Amino acid sequence: MIDRKRRALLLVVAGLLTASWATAQNIKKVGPGGAPYTVPRTPPGQLPADSPFNKRDLAGHWVRVSPFETYGAVPGGIPTGINGIDGDGGLKLEDAPFTKAGLEKFLHNIPSYGRRQAPPRLGNDPQMLCDPMGVPRILNGQVKDPHATLEIGMLPDRVVQFVEWHHVWREIWTDGRKVPNVDEVDPKWLGYSVGHWDGDTFVVDSVGFDERTWLDHNGYPHTDQMRLEERYRRVDVNTLELQMTVTDPEYYTKPFKSDLKVWKMDRSGAKSWDEQIFCVTSEEAKFNSLIRDAGVGKK
Repeated sequence: MIDRKRRALLLVVAGLLTASWATAQNIKKVGPGGAPYTVPRTPPGQLPADSPFNKRDLAGHWVRVSPFETYGAVPGGIPTGINGIDGDGGLKLEDAPFTKAGLEKFLHNIPSYGRRQAPPRLGNDPQMLCDPMGVPRILNGQVKDPHATLEIGMLPDRVVQFVEWHHVWREIWTDGRKVPNVDEVDPKWLGYSVGHWDGDTFVVDSVGFDERTWLDHNGYPHTDQMRLEERYRRVDVNTLELQMTVTDPEYYTKPFKSDLKVWKMDRSGAKSWDEQIFCVTSEEAKFNSLIRDAGVGKK
């Protein structure tokens, strides 16, 4: 039997080795009270791709691995140098199918940073006022791992989505109700969403969106008449894919399809502390005053 002193020494050595591995492999975070800690990110807890799984089970902690900030494969959608991607990342790009009104609104929407940024660098992104990003913008993401997460829970009557960035909770009803008529509901930040299964694809139909939100960081607009279709497909035990289609005849001449969004299951990340990342109006106002506005000489 190992005596207490030897056992204590072994524990110390094991702790040092663990800490050394964590420093090299993990991402440092700050926990309650400001205490630093690490979250295992390598490996991300993935199973062998050929492991058995239920194609109709979307539950889990998913991290987006596809390029971000863009709704679709359109010019200006991907900033240079993001995620190791240079320029537009080799994507096949095409112009959004704007109507005249849609193009005018798009040109009016100026991000605070990125390719469409125009001087002065203030922009008019509603996020800079801490307005909710809305759907589908929360699904396109604006941050990198470990914050580019989508937590999905499946209940008997609905599917719930939790987006860590800005701490958004969304409900998708699966209790048999129909999608409401867009003219019979008041616009909401996340709209009204109903889901059903089409084979192994989870299809979400939504209406009733507040037109103040953008489709993505680049400022693609929509009206309160927009209809959104999301098609989720779990292609293997670790991979979730999503393609979206916006139908909004006032701003787009035809249905506006997104590119393919891809998430990977992160079982290790699911065990980390919720960082509670909110957009806090008072903090955002201080940032705008001290950093953003000061950077362009605005007082």
